[in-house]
Amino acid sequence: MPVPEPVTAQTDRPTRIKAVLRVATGNFLEMYDFTVFGYYAAPIGRTFFPQSSEFASLMLSFATFGVGFLIRPLGALG
Repeated sequence: MPVPEPVTAQTDRPTRIKAVLRVATGNFLEMYDFTVFGYYAAPIGRTFFPQSSEFASLMLSFATFGVGFLIRPLGALG
């Protein structure tokens, strides 16, 4: 089985460009996901959390957003 070459500073330009594009695309998709969630935080709060307090439902929605933000790096490890 062939051994892959290590990535060094001498890696060719197209390989580095492709790597940068992959990282940029991943970052864009992650920020898009969080932007959409932030935009719809109020309707999500009204739908999934208690309607007795609009403030509490919005804060619970943002807490869900925050947990997702904090847990995201653990998904990268897996």
